[in-house]
This record gives sequence, structure tokens and C-alpha cells, in this order.
Amino acid sequence: MSDKQKDTKVDELLPGDFIPAQELLEHEYDGIQEADNPLPKWWVQLFLICIVFAVVYTPLVHMFDLLPKSFLARDIAHAAMAADQREAELIASGAYDADPVAAGKKYYATFCVTCHGTYGEGGIGPNLTDQFWIHGPEETQIMGTIVNGVAAKGMPTWGPILGERKIKMITAYVMTLWNSNPPAAGKKAEGEAYDMAVIRAPKDAAPADSLATAADTTKKI
Repeated sequence: MSDKQKDTKVDELLPGDFIPAQELLEHEYDGIQEADNPLPKWWVQLFLICIVFAVVYTPLVHMFDLLPKSFLARDIAHAAMAADQREAELIASGAYDADPVAAGKKYYATFCVTCHGTYGEGGIGPNLTDQFWIHGPEETQIMGTIVNGVAAKGMPTWGPILGERKIKMITAYVMTLWNSNPPAAGKKAEGEAYDMAVIRAPKDAAPADSLATAADTTKKI
């Protein structure tokens, strides 16, 4: 590079340029020597702050349990008590019994949405909106699946956790999901196909040509 070019590009370093003011370390690798440049001051200061924070935070929180974990546990306990009280009030008022499907939707969003999707479209668990069922689409079958769980698929035993009332309401909501056309893409079919039009039809509105199969409400296709 000529002197004229160096003068016009003072701040621009090109391959092969050498900066005399920099001190080079003794070691080299593949013909390349490393410049002994100090770390940026902001980086060093941030590093020191992190060390000081760790020295203070670790004993306070993890050794002596002074803060803020104890306050967080207290707030969680208070929130749980408030939720239980509100739940008891709703049960006592009969609101859940008046609209079990709406109550079931609420419980579904709390306990089931992680595996079965927001709209029942499926995810880890199977799709609840199509005509295919692994353990059967009848009310008693759905309740049994929820109560006993499916250990092989990772579904917990919800019976001791939720109790009969909540499970009945979740079942009532799940039974409304068939053919609901969720906006999210549904999981591929799993299990066996059932005649859901017959199974979900009101008892007094069953199709005339389905009377022969009405007694067997778990008719498979």
C-alpha cells in the first residue's frame, strides 16, 4: 500500500496492515501473532458487577433463604387460597352445575390444553375434534380415560387430583368438541373411527336409519 493510500484510509485496516503501536504476544499459530489488547472497560465492569451480585445473591437466596424466595412462596400460597375460596363459592352458588360445559372449558384450559391443544386439535395427546378415538368417545369412556390416565402415553391419573365433579365437567366440554373445526390444524387421526353423528346426536333426534344402531352407541365405522 502506498503512502498516499495510507493517508486516505487512516481508519481502515486491510489484510497485511501492521499496527506498530500494538504489542504482540510471543506465541503464534500458523504464522499469525496475537495482539495484546486490553478488554473493553464496559465488559470488565459488567464482569465485576456479575461477580459481586453472585457473591451477595447466592447466600441470601440459596443458603439462608432470606429473599426473595420466601416472599414468592407466600404470595403463591395466598393466590392458591384465594383461588380455592373462589372455587368453593362458585360450587356453592350452583354456577358450575348450571353450565357444566362452560365450567369444563375452564378446567380444560387449566389441565388439558398442554397436551390436547387450545381447541382440542391435539398435540402431545390425540385430536378430540375428529371421529377417531383410541379409548372410545362415550361419556363413560372419556371419564374413565381421564380418571385412570394413560400411563403408556404419559397421561397422568387425574382422578385423585381433580375429583369427580371436575372430571364430569371436563367430559361434558370434551363431548362438544367433535366436528368443531378448530382454527389450528388438527393432529392426524389416531385410534378407530366411530359414527359420531349417532353417538353425539340427542337421544330423541337420532337419524331414522340409525335406530338399529342406537342401542350400540359405540358403533364403529
